[in-house]
Amino acid sequence: MTLQQLKYLVALDNYRHFVTAAEKCFVNQSTITIQVKKLEEEINIKIFDRSKSPLTVTPAGERIIEKARSVLGEVKEMKAMVADEKESVKGTFKIGIIPTISPYIIPSFSLDFEKDHHDTQLIIEELESEQIIDSLKKGKLDIGILVTPLNDRDIREIQLYNEPFIFYGSKSHSLVKKKELELSDLQTIDNLWLLKNGHCFKNQVERLCKNYNNKSSIQFQSGSIETLKKMVDKYKGCTLVPEMSVSENESENITFFKEPKPVREVSLIVHKNFTKEALLEIIREKILGVVPDKFEKNERYIRVKWR
Repeated sequence: MTLQQLKYLVALDNYRHFVTAAEKCFVNQSTITIQVKKLEEEINIKIFDRSKSPLTVTPAGERIIEKARSVLGEVKEMKAMVADEKESVKGTFKIGIIPTISPYIIPSFSLDFEKDHHDTQLIIEELESEQIIDSLKKGKLDIGILVTPLNDRDIREIQLYNEPFIFYGSKSHSLVKKKELELSDLQTIDNLWLLKNGHCFKNQVERLCKNYNNKSSIQFQSGSIETLKKMVDKYKGCTLVPEMSVSENESENITFFKEPKPVREVSLIVHKNFTKEALLEIIREKILGVVPDKFEKNERYIRVKWR
């Protein structure tokens, strides 16, 4: 028994004529004839008396059609409810964001969001990527902000922007003195300061700096880009940082890369069953509003059509 078959029953009851009912349902007459017959055979009850013209409904058929109308009405209400759910942004929502993105977008983004959406509370927590993914799947988080792609079938990715990497070194570092860098310049660098294990940014930097050597006697594990920069300033050496982490007074410590620049792709992620499309669209627009215009942004947003 299918919803489509129930729709055909109601149409036949309304018009008492196969041809007219088929026209109103935008299908061939044979489609309605076959589907209604299949339903009657499935439930072993004759719903329509075809020997009379116009069609008449059997006593048992009347009860079935009444129930069909009730079921279709409930389905219609459910679809309306889902539509309201998609457009609603009221409520409390939990967002997980990785620490290498959070300090550079959350202060500006959250202030702008709160100003326009007083009925929405966002609880934002810094977490590592694996924690965000696991929490989304367990329903402990609603939305994540991290670096993609993830290639996880249970997770929907909504690309936001590409953020370039920048070389950050002590003021005496030879690569700081260059006008621009190529990726090949990173292959033999010494004293590279890195984030601690568990941060995807550390993995990205290590992939770019494949043959680095650490000669410093100080081994320091940090979860903060800002702390890494201070370690470079104090103990020399170098690191890579996301462009949004660099301020104007650090111009003597940085060197940009030549095109094509190494970048990280930043995205919103949600569980594949998340339905708050309007909320996603608003958060996406607010984040892109605080990202520098020179960054490559994904201006296209495709809403999921929930049936």
